[in-house]
Amino acid sequence: MLRVSGLRKRFGPVQAVRGVSFSLEKGRTTALLGENGAGKTTTLKIILGFLKQDSGTVETGAGRIGYVADHPVFLPWLSGKALLDLTSRSSGLGGAKWAAEVRRLCDRILFDPALLERRPGTYSAGNAKKFACLQSLAIVPDLLVVDEPFSALDPPSIKTARDLFAETRDRGAAILLSSHMLAEMVKLSDDFIVIRQGEVVARSGLPEFLSRFRPSGAGELESAFLGLMRG
Repeated sequence: MLRVSGLRKRFGPVQAVRGVSFSLEKGRTTALLGENGAGKTTTLKIILGFLKQDSGTVETGAGRIGYVADHPVFLPWLSGKALLDLTSRSSGLGGAKWAAEVRRLCDRILFDPALLERRPGTYSAGNAKKFACLQSLAIVPDLLVVDEPFSALDPPSIKTARDLFAETRDRGAAILLSSHMLAEMVKLSDDFIVIRQGEVVARSGLPEFLSRFRPSGAGELESAFLGLMRG
């Protein structure tokens, strides 16, 4: 569903991405891990077409792509309902089935439908994140990319978002999650990619990841991962 080959991106003297390569499979969730400034968000923006790479290629399969930003930004003059109407038109969806899916997702993600009458720019950070998830999940994406999926969410909302991501994966979508929440990524992800200083330094499935980073119990997972980040 997604193949990234040899991505490179420089911002002036800073080489933000250094030959990043990986691929995603349908029906699997991949966690993109790394410290601040590792190149994760730059990589995501190149994949989504928001930035142009200096070199390398990005190939995506046919289908709908959903994206949830770390800090979502919306057209400031439109209500949530109007933005969802635009989303439905641009994705070729609509009608009673679309409306029913929006209602279902509002209920599942603990988002008050009354908020749709307001502009998302007036929402709390948590509700803005939920609305961005609502937009992307309602189109039934074939590829879902989420930057910091649980930022600004309270514990009940983290659980419901995790369940919805799992449902989306089980439906056959490929999911790429960039996050610092290591424990949540272990609960949710099938595959792991670790980036340090713009380069992929580790790539594995969940069993291999746990074997490498949790040799003697849950308490060792974070310390071993931090050791890798420090090189």
